[in-house]
Order: sequence, then C-alpha cells, then structure tokens
Amino acid sequence: MNSSLVRSFAPTGRLRASINLGNPILANKDPATGQPVGVSIDLARAFAERLGVALELVVFDTAAKSVEAVKTERADIGFFAVDPLRGQEISFTSPYVLIEAAIWCARLHPCSAMRRWIDKACA
Repeated sequence: MNSSLVRSFAPTGRLRASINLGNPILANKDPATGQPVGVSIDLARAFAERLGVALELVVFDTAAKSVEAVKTERADIGFFAVDPLRGQEISFTSPYVLIEAAIWCARLHPCSAMRRWIDKACA
C-alpha cells in the first residue's frame, strides 16, 4: 500500500472511524459485550486492515455528532447518509448500502390514495 495514501486516510497512524449508533441497521452495541457491531464496524475494520493500520472506533449516539467528529478531524472516516448539507464540509463516496423505506397505513386509510399516487409517480 502506498504510504502517502495510508497517511492521507490515517494521519495519526491508526484509522479513526466515526460510528453512529443512531441507526441500528448500520451499527449497534452487542448486548452481551457492549461493543459496537454491524456493517459500519465491519467496513471500518476491513479498511484499516487494507491500510495496514490499527482501528480506533469513535462512537456516537447520533449522526450529527458522528459527522461533527469527521468535520473537526477527531475521526478520519465515517458512515453517513448522503446529505447535501453534510456534503458542504465532508466528501462522500458512492453508497455502500441502499435502504428502502416505505409509508405504512391501513388499507382504508386516506394515505392509501397517496400510495397509488406514489406508485404511479415512481413507476
């Protein structure tokens, strides 16, 4: 691995990964150990291994705190939803996960008409 590339991602000699526990799909605490687990941690670990450096997890309970850690260089990388406001101060890669979301309502609820409109608009 190119040493200047390693230094650009891990200037302290270790990869400091900002982890947001606010999205349990991506990161959570293991109930038995209390340690962070999930896809964000797995990706951070694999990236640190590729760089040949130790991994330091910098854990937060909200995305805002996690983003702030990267913006203020208390962390080297983070795992966030792409957001134009965040993009003004940090750079994003291509998405590593796509999360589908839906609006749920009872079959006869007024939002069922909205569902037909959304389905038609997104077709």
